[in-house]
Amino acid sequence: MSFLFRGGDPALDLVNTVIVEAGAPLDLIPTPADLAAWTAAAGLGSPAAVSPEVHAAVLDVRSALKEAFDAVLAEQPVPTDRLNAVLADAPGTVLRAGPDGLQLLPRVDLTADPAALPWVLADAGARVLTGGGLLRRCANHDTCVLLFLDTSRSHTRRWCSMEACGNRNKVAAHAARASGRPPGARPRRSPR
Repeated sequence: MSFLFRGGDPALDLVNTVIVEAGAPLDLIPTPADLAAWTAAAGLGSPAAVSPEVHAAVLDVRSALKEAFDAVLAEQPVPTDRLNAVLADAPGTVLRAGPDGLQLLPRVDLTADPAALPWVLADAGARVLTGGGLLRRCANHDTCVLLFLDTSRSHTRRWCSMEACGNRNKVAAHAARASGRPPGARPRRSPR
């Protein structure tokens, strides 16, 4: 399965596991096995298996994060009860030196025991909510529901991915200009 990692953070990438395909929501991690594959692809560890209980807990965290991120984007009060319930099971964090300097990482081994995965993802989401980063929704509102952190220097990033949504939008705008119709207008169909 192909996962999308465009959010810039594991919590946003988790929320982005529900995409829109053919006009309908599509869950990219509907089973515990899919969640194990996503966890490995996200670089969080490679659990041999994820239990149905952990899978259900992660789906609940995903729902709580989506609700919280949507509240931030709508400039509404952020609901915290569900996330705080998961964060109360704190396994803790540790500083580790990496190729890009110091990193604050969970003090858990998800490869050996994925039971802490809900906490790891809730913690990542809490960091997004409190980190002061620029949380954005892809400007391609018609077909994309992905969220991301705008880390661009000018803070003007509009697309989850320039290669996907940004390019599609620019091609559509160019075609509209070339045909003389206003941007966003549908092309006329010729009679048969």
